[in-house]
Amino acid sequence: MNFIKIRFNNNFEEEFQKAVDEVFHLVSPVFRHHECSWVPHIDVYESPDEIIILTDLAGINKEELHIELTRKKIKIAGVRKMISVVKNARYCLAEIPHGYFERNIVLPQAVDAESAVASYADGILMIRIHKIQDHKTHRIRVITT
Repeated sequence: MNFIKIRFNNNFEEEFQKAVDEVFHLVSPVFRHHECSWVPHIDVYESPDEIIILTDLAGINKEELHIELTRKKIKIAGVRKMISVVKNARYCLAEIPHGYFERNIVLPQAVDAESAVASYADGILMIRIHKIQDHKTHRIRVITT
């Protein structure tokens, strides 16, 4: 048997709605209606010169995206808002996730963060970043003292 703990904080209505949603979700997953975290799918490609990242973000406004990049890691975060098609409609099936998401990806090679270019079309975010060539050698001159 499953038990549900209910703790009411400052926002009684929101907490109560989440508790009711959780009860109905236990009965049948189609009743899941509250905002949740979700994980968009990502593909990472590597060519000799660059790293290409594709992220499936259908239904997200590009102004809601937040991207941070270091030499070895990229963070893609944002919010997908719930789509309301008709007011006072009853859900028969609800599978499209909404709410906050965040993905942190370790890159296969160090990249030049200044070279990054992002584009968003047809629900796909594409980020292209030039690699830093680690195999370059630097000659050091020895001086006498």
